[in-house]
Amino acid sequence: MNTRIFVRNGTVLTAFSRAMSLTKRDIACAIHDSDAQISIAEAVSLVDGIFTAIKDCLARGEKVMITNFGTFQVVSRAARQGINPATGGGLVIEGHRAVSFRPSPGLQGLLNQAAGAEDAEDADLDPAWDR
Repeated sequence: MNTRIFVRNGTVLTAFSRAMSLTKRDIACAIHDSDAQISIAEAVSLVDGIFTAIKDCLARGEKVMITNFGTFQVVSRAARQGINPATGGGLVIEGHRAVSFRPSPGLQGLLNQAAGAEDAEDADLDPAWDR
């Protein structure tokens, strides 16, 4: 389930929807909504600058640590054997670099609380609903 975050008059509002995802524009609008002195254009520029700095650090192979959020790190993936799903034949997937994300303990706890709440909601459902 994806979450869209809005900030209105200093209050954080979230809307849940399976079809939505959080975009850079949504983040810029949340910044603008939390401080009306920052225009949407300035907020978009700010968000673009932040993501550019993150991308530049990762391109240099540096670790990016964001307090209370998590750590982005470049990892090397070794070449491996794969299977072509269309033909069933084997193929070699070349080694490459990828970005790994490790959530902070606080974010991990929040994710586990949210998962627990969803599990509790599912427990309230009639067990015969899918028969």
